[in-house]
Amino acid sequence: MVRRYSQFLEITYFLVDILILNISFFLGMFLTFDRFSKITDRKFAMLLVAINLMWFFVTSVFNYYKVDRKIRYETIVIQFAKVLAFQVLLTFAYIVILKGYTLSRELLMWTYFSFTVINLGWRIGFETYMKRYRAKGGNYRRVIVIGANRAAMQFVQEIEEHNEYGYRFMGFFDNDPINPLKEKTIGTFDDVKWYCFENHIDEIYCALMPSKNEDLVNEMMSFADDNLIRFRIIPEFTDYLHRRFKKVMIEYYGNMPVLTTRPEPLDNLYNRVMKRGFDIAFSLAFLILIGSWLFPILALAVKLTSKGPVFFMQKRSGERNKEFLCYKFRTMCVNIEADTKQATKDDPRITSVGKMLRKTNLDELPQFINVLLGDMSVVGPRPHMLKHTEEYSKIVNSFMVRHFVKPGITGAAQANGYRGDTTDPKLMEKRVQYDVWYLENWSFWLDIKIVFLTVWSMLKGNENAF
Repeated sequence: MVRRYSQFLEITYFLVDILILNISFFLGMFLTFDRFSKITDRKFAMLLVAINLMWFFVTSVFNYYKVDRKIRYETIVIQFAKVLAFQVLLTFAYIVILKGYTLSRELLMWTYFSFTVINLGWRIGFETYMKRYRAKGGNYRRVIVIGANRAAMQFVQEIEEHNEYGYRFMGFFDNDPINPLKEKTIGTFDDVKWYCFENHIDEIYCALMPSKNEDLVNEMMSFADDNLIRFRIIPEFTDYLHRRFKKVMIEYYGNMPVLTTRPEPLDNLYNRVMKRGFDIAFSLAFLILIGSWLFPILALAVKLTSKGPVFFMQKRSGERNKEFLCYKFRTMCVNIEADTKQATKDDPRITSVGKMLRKTNLDELPQFINVLLGDMSVVGPRPHMLKHTEEYSKIVNSFMVRHFVKPGITGAAQANGYRGDTTDPKLMEKRVQYDVWYLENWSFWLDIKIVFLTVWSMLKGNENAF
């Protein structure tokens, strides 16, 4: 019954998307030609058929319509962007192959623009409805857990805290009469089968150690398969992973599953290309539209108020801990401690103009040049001077993990108020926690959010900036 319902949703998603795609095509036709008569033209009719077949092909390849009760909104957007990108590429390939056809680029632009807006609106709206529907008790799945241990308890806490997943926990099954979850234990291992029959269980979760309960686990797996019940295993090392790592991923080397303890979205080529494209586009736009007139003003202010160069260039730790020259507007008088001593509050080395630049983050703007050169990203962990990298790598847990990605002009830590003095190891630990979280949870929309938070922080001011 559960699988049948999932298939119904998959078919519904596909049919609605096809309907939206065709509506978008006719809307594009109307906006481009101000009429629909062109659809009788053979080349346009063939194009409409082609883009429908392409959508079926692309969504099948990406397994786009797999039902996931735990899906997040940003994941919906990312998955759609990937599928749409390949759809557009195939469309243009189709046009190139049929060289004799002169098809309007404006038509395609309006078609896919309309499709994007309408499709995302419908999909996000429907997912919101389903989450609320499940939270109220609809479309639920009955689940039981075999084995009443800590890992099982953590799993049950998760599904009970997120009722929008639509899982109804029925109880534990365990042979230990004094297990820590006795209150929610409704039977022994021998009671599992009849209970599943009597209560129409949809999914069985097993928290037992397969190495110690191999025969029982195999028996339960066979029972579940024979009775069309989903069978899933909660790993015996869940407790250890929960304490050390927030997320794990499974990769397969042939038939051998291997756990990756730290997911890295930017290890994916598609994500790296997307991030790099954003970096280049954003940096060029800033340097041309703002830097072209703001930089000369700031450079003149620096030059007129203190002796020394306009720019301060310092070696910093970059991706994979490679050194690079980081550019900033000079905010201090020229001094021999610039590469070893960090700025502190009311630091006498800071010039009058430098104080304003540091307070507003304007001193960091030349780092957009570093972004174009490929040494930095718009968003990422802030780069530290070499001396600090060496010092903090010895006293702050996971400090070097932040060097798996390019350093940024701003980052998750800075967007959440952690900037300024880094001499306090506890404050540095918080920064590192945000940086590692960013590395593990990167998305294009997260970068956009951090940029907006940074701009807002600059406008309202930050007491930690000096």
